[in-house]
Amino acid sequence: MENAALLDPLEIEDLRCANSDFTMEVWNTIVEEIKNEFVARGISSMTYPQFLSLVMRVMKDVKGEGFTVQMGHLMDRVVIAELERRREGNDNAVHQEGSDELPLSFLLASLSLALNSSVADRIRVLYDSMLIGNEMNSSSSSSSEGQEESTNTNNNNDASKEQVEEMIQNLQSTCQLVPDAQIVETNSKVPYQTFRVGTGSELARRAREGYGGKKGSQGVTRDGDGPVTLEDFHAILKSRTVCAWGECYIKKSSRTSTSDR
Repeated sequence: MENAALLDPLEIEDLRCANSDFTMEVWNTIVEEIKNEFVARGISSMTYPQFLSLVMRVMKDVKGEGFTVQMGHLMDRVVIAELERRREGNDNAVHQEGSDELPLSFLLASLSLALNSSVADRIRVLYDSMLIGNEMNSSSSSSSEGQEESTNTNNNNDASKEQVEEMIQNLQSTCQLVPDAQIVETNSKVPYQTFRVGTGSELARRAREGYGGKKGSQGVTRDGDGPVTLEDFHAILKSRTVCAWGECYIKKSSRTSTSDR
């Protein structure tokens, strides 16, 4: 898996270091513009050039003409690979309108590769990225009755099971999960146990529910199937079965820890 990875951890670290000016303030400005230009119109997917054009425009507005995503070819690499993967899964994609569009959640996960922030902030922006879809649903149902509207508002505070699984798949596709965490057992145990790469749904389920009994890993959320809070999402990403950015290897007491917790 390491040899086949599109990006290695050192490349991701170089990408973030090269974009030291790509701060949370800049990210939040980009997200607000995305909400105004796309989400407000009910658009949840777009082409990479459309997305990148907005990002570049906002960055220049914030800090001038010279401000852009440095080493952007690394981000391009994972996006192009995702487009190719989707086309392979749909033989008719070339002939379909919108076949080059990608979900906003994937594009934001890809952009987060360049975000220079703490781990806690990175988790929060990914969580907020999932909730953008809830805002879209809330806007479309704004004419509903008061009681129903109140219920929708409460639900919009948490990410759904499906949103979390999709985001973990996005992180997997953009090389932000360690290889070891992605390996799951198959049902073939004779003459020896075989393994394969798990899907985002499988990794999320293993993190939430646990696996392997006493010798395995315990679940990290109280509910294995319901909505996910920011705290739950944090626990899922740093679990042994997801291990985003190698966070499951970080010990709080370690002097060399790069984690912000």
